[in-house]
Amino acid sequence: MSKVVDLSLLTGESLVLKFGEDDVFTIPADPTNETVYKIMDYYDKMGEVKSNRESIEILSELVAFILNQDVEREINKEFVDKNIKISQQNKIIQLYKDKIQENAQNPN
Repeated sequence: MSKVVDLSLLTGESLVLKFGEDDVFTIPADPTNETVYKIMDYYDKMGEVKSNRESIEILSELVAFILNQDVEREINKEFVDKNIKISQQNKIIQLYKDKIQENAQNPN
């Protein structure tokens, strides 16, 4: 008899980011290949920047991309620029990377 492996069980825990009492983002931390490719494209762009301003623009775009994965929200770069500090943007990216790695290393 064949052994059945339920791959749906491999889906990792989501990353939950809270900005206020009622301002919560739930980001799936088990990205598709397409999501990973887009994130890699943002990192490639960051490696090619010629100014700090351009670096911050790309940072905001990447954060908007990450936050926009919450299916309950519609986020764009303008929202990020207006509402999320640079230190928070850096933390979002770091937490997202850490969560992806944690889920990838989880044996379950």
